[in-house]
Amino acid sequence: MEKITQKQKQERGAKGESLITASLRSVGLWNHKLINAGYGTVFDKLIIPPGGGYAIEVKVREKPKIDYNTKSITLNERRGLDRFMQLVGKDHAYIIGIWLTENTKRAFLIPWHAVRDDVCSGRRGSINMLDFPELPRKGSGWDMSWFKRRLENK
Repeated sequence: MEKITQKQKQERGAKGESLITASLRSVGLWNHKLINAGYGTVFDKLIIPPGGGYAIEVKVREKPKIDYNTKSITLNERRGLDRFMQLVGKDHAYIIGIWLTENTKRAFLIPWHAVRDDVCSGRRGSINMLDFPELPRKGSGWDMSWFKRRLENK
């Protein structure tokens, strides 16, 4: 298997994030990418539907696993998701895991509260994307209307 360069990882991540952005726009959800100001972002996207908000960390992988290590989910990302969850609610912070290869393009909605303790435990391990709900495909991206419907149904 060919070694993946950091540049290739960054390009894959940018592609995954752009697919999420387009998917959110297609259902009329306002979202904002948080820019790294030299300290690392607290999470990738802030989604603001009417009546609430969501913190989203996007992880794009060649295999459907996200390692617990601090290179994979940084301390800033962990703190940011934790803080958002404390301020807005446990059902408002998520990781969207994208399994992206030449032949595969699938996305999974992973509640931060469901994986937080394992991720922050210091133990080795990984999040298996396949253990979480898959986002339905829509066009070249995914149906993100769940975020809108969720708040409307509260």
